Amino acid sequence: MKKKIVVLGAGAWGTAVAQLLSENGHQVTLWCYEPEVAQAITKDRCNERYLPEKKLHESIEAVSDLKAAFSNAQWVFEAVPVKFLRSVLQACVPFFSDQQTWVALSKGIENETVLLPGQVIDDVFKTKVKKVVVSGPSFAKDLSEKQITAVTVASEDKKSAQELQTMLASSYFRPYVSDDVLGVQLGGALKNVITLAIGMLDGAGYTDNTKAFLLTAGLKEMVTCAQALGGKEKTIYGFSGVGDLMLTSMGELSRNLAVGKRLGSGQSLELVLKETGFIPEGINSVKSVHQLVQKNNLDLPILNGMHAVIFEKKSIKAFLDEVMARPLQEE
Repeated sequence: MKKKIVVLGAGAWGTAVAQLLSENGHQVTLWCYEPEVAQAITKDRCNERYLPEKKLHESIEAVSDLKAAFSNAQWVFEAVPVKFLRSVLQACVPFFSDQQTWVALSKGIENETVLLPGQVIDDVFKTKVKKVVVSGPSFAKDLSEKQITAVTVASEDKKSAQELQTMLASSYFRPYVSDDVLGVQLGGALKNVITLAIGMLDGAGYTDNTKAFLLTAGLKEMVTCAQALGGKEKTIYGFSGVGDLMLTSMGELSRNLAVGKRLGSGQSLELVLKETGFIPEGINSVKSVHQLVQKNNLDLPILNGMHAVIFEKKSIKAFLDEVMARPLQEE
C-alpha cells in the first residue's frame, strides 16, 4: 500500500533512502536543511551536493519548509547526523503526531546525554514514540546504484518492523527484522570507533596482522558493550554489527576509515576536518563512547582508548602497548 512519507535530511543517505522509497511506489517528500539543495533537486532532479550524478525519481518532492514536509505524513524517516539530530527534532515538535511512525536512520550516540537516536526522539517529543530503527552495511552511493544491500530493521512493535520491511524491500534491498532496538543502534555507533582505529593503524604503517587483531578484539568489545547495556550478542554478529563493521573498516567509500588513515599518518584532527570538509560520525561517537564507558564502568580498552589517541594526544604505539600489556586470556 502506498504510504505518505517525509525524509528529514537530504544528505547522501537520506537522499538514497528517499529514492528507494519512491521507486517502491511511495509518496516521498525530502526535507532539505539548505533551501538551495531543495531548489536544485526540484530544478535538476539531482542532489549534486550530497549524492552527485544520480538522477532522482520524478515523484520526490524536495522542500525546505518543515510544515510543508510534514503535511499528512504517515511515516517520518530521520536521516540527520546525531550531532544535529536534537535541534532538528525540536523544530519538528509543532508537527509531531502520535499517528506517525518514525524511522531512525542515524548512526551514533549523542554527546553528554549518551542517548541513541531512538532515545533522542523519545526525549524530544516527551513520549514513547512509535518507531523503527534501521542500521546495517549500506553506503549511500552503492544503494543509489542499486547494488545488493541488506540492513536490519528493529522495533519493539513487531508489526511496525514488518510493515517497514515490506515498504523497503526490493530486488536489490533486503531488510531483516529484529526486536533488539538497543543492539542494532549500538552496532551502528560502535563500529565507527573501531573503524577509526583500523584506519589509524593503516595510516601509521602497521600491517594486516595488527589490523586483524584490533578488528577482532574490537568486535568482541562491541559485543561486551551491547550486552552490558541490554543488547543481544547475536545482533552484533549480524548485519548491524559485524556486517557494518566489515563495510566501514574495509570499504573504499568509508569516511571514517579515510579520516583514520590521515590521523594515523600524523595529520592533526583540525587539519583533516579542514581539508576534507566533513566530520565523520565516528569522531562524534569516540567522545560519546568514552562518556558511555565511564558512566557504566566498562572495561573496553580499544573503544575507550581511541578517545585518548584522538583527543588526548596519546601515541598509537602507547595505545597498542597498553592493549598488549593486559593479562592473557582464554578465547
